[in-house]
Amino acid sequence: MPRKKIIALLPKRWLDLVIPILEDGDPQAIRWTLTAELDLPQIGLSCKQAAYDHILQVLRTPNQPGEIIRDMRDKLDHTLCETWAFLAPHPLKVPTPLYVKIGLHQDQIVLNLFSIHIDRKNTLSAEFAAYLKKRP
Repeated sequence: MPRKKIIALLPKRWLDLVIPILEDGDPQAIRWTLTAELDLPQIGLSCKQAAYDHILQVLRTPNQPGEIIRDMRDKLDHTLCETWAFLAPHPLKVPTPLYVKIGLHQDQIVLNLFSIHIDRKNTLSAEFAAYLKKRP
């Protein structure tokens, strides 16, 4: 039986660890999947720093919803990462948002940028809107 999706606001504790890592942009602290790297130019971002800047705009916006992604592991040492997926506006002003998935490696200063591509299923926008509508 498939697990139920967990949608919630991106947690402050997670944001407080992730944002400085993206601000620094240290290549030793951010591990990209090959797929995410290959998708970068296709979505209109010229380099990794442009992707970080774009993602940071979203993460600095209060009350951003996200989906917790279970069982995502670091590609090098297979450590379980606290991983959240969220949506970002498309840099090329395409109506379909970007789907971004970032995993925090054991609260350490290592991120796994698992995904950055269009929201292929195009369902998260509606799910996030429904979640935000229910909040008091």
